[in-house]
Amino acid sequence: MPASTPSEQRIAVVGGGAAGFFAAVNTAEKNPHAKITIFEAAHQPLQKVFISGGGRCNLTHACFDPIRLSEFYPRGSKELRSLFSRFQPTDTMRWFENHGLSLKVESDNRVFPKSNRSQDVIDLFLDITEKYRIDIRTQSRVESIQPQNGKFEITVKGRQDMFDVCVLSTGFSPPGWKLAESLGHTVLKPVPSLFPFTVTSPVIQGLQGISLTSVVGKLTTQGPTGKNIIQQAEGALLITHAGLSGPIIYRLSAWGARELAETQYQAKLQLDLLPHLTEEELRQQLRQLFYETESKKKLQNTSFEPIPSRMWHSLLAHSGANLDERCETTGKKTLNTLIEHLKRLQLPISGKSPSKEEFVSCGGVLLKEIDFATMQSKRMANLYFGGEILNIDGLTGGFNFQACWSEGWTISEALSPGNY
Repeated sequence: MPASTPSEQRIAVVGGGAAGFFAAVNTAEKNPHAKITIFEAAHQPLQKVFISGGGRCNLTHACFDPIRLSEFYPRGSKELRSLFSRFQPTDTMRWFENHGLSLKVESDNRVFPKSNRSQDVIDLFLDITEKYRIDIRTQSRVESIQPQNGKFEITVKGRQDMFDVCVLSTGFSPPGWKLAESLGHTVLKPVPSLFPFTVTSPVIQGLQGISLTSVVGKLTTQGPTGKNIIQQAEGALLITHAGLSGPIIYRLSAWGARELAETQYQAKLQLDLLPHLTEEELRQQLRQLFYETESKKKLQNTSFEPIPSRMWHSLLAHSGANLDERCETTGKKTLNTLIEHLKRLQLPISGKSPSKEEFVSCGGVLLKEIDFATMQSKRMANLYFGGEILNIDGLTGGFNFQACWSEGWTISEALSPGNY
């Protein structure tokens, strides 16, 4: 059988998520005669797009420097930098707007449809697939992929079909990783990323709902060799009924995802609640508060910005202070302990809490086995990868979708007439 010309390509996209659809629709626009089939195991495609951003779909993040953008990815930063130099948030926003979807950039640089409806994103994709007659097969889990004479025999529900190109974009999916392994690829065991911490310290007990806008945290875990591994981050902190959440915690859990999994989520967290103050500056301010300006007040009637009132009183109590006594009675030992809590609060982490963000994973197909100039496998011709099947993950804020768009676009470029 003669080899297919680019216009006759039969392309199988295994996985109907963001990366798979973006690869499919862009390939169809560049090569309208290609015969593209999307295999999706679920009853509806693009389910993660539908639930993203609370149903609003956080499409990307308005960060337009490829180097800076790549720093938001705990894994895949180096590889994505080259992709972002070719297709980054500017291109993503232009692409969606050129296809009729109006966007808005919110104050935190997250990008959403103006309509605040993720369904509008899905409808856009479905309209393009209908225009180019892309075959979407739902409830069609791929059972096996067998290479045959430079092509791929794909089995679904016991039926075989032959394709020239295979794009694996099955997301956070054990069956997808098994398919990758069957095709000669190595899969790093996936573990959760982006999750809150379970903390049962009495210092924060009863303080749920309290937040701090800027905290510096250091996460220490016991590595497999016995050496402590430290992750550091800065950001807003939220105290929950189960422990700690907020941007700083998501950053720490993302960068420490694998080490935390290896230690069964047992770790130590040190927080600097007042990073804008040196220890000496803090000491001077507290001495002025206790012994000068508020000396005759009871401790329970004092405040210390930017620490919320309930938290301030809890820290005082756990520093050995009697809240019914006047400020001027505060002893040196209590003052030193309070400073220690404010600058180096020690909290034991005893687990991870459930999170709506935990669909982000750490792990997947090893990146060194992929050519990021094309997203093609280095081990098998005409086999491409995109999305969370790869060992790539980003922080919240549209970064994971941006990786999918950049990967899908790169695949479509590689499959364009003249490149394939």
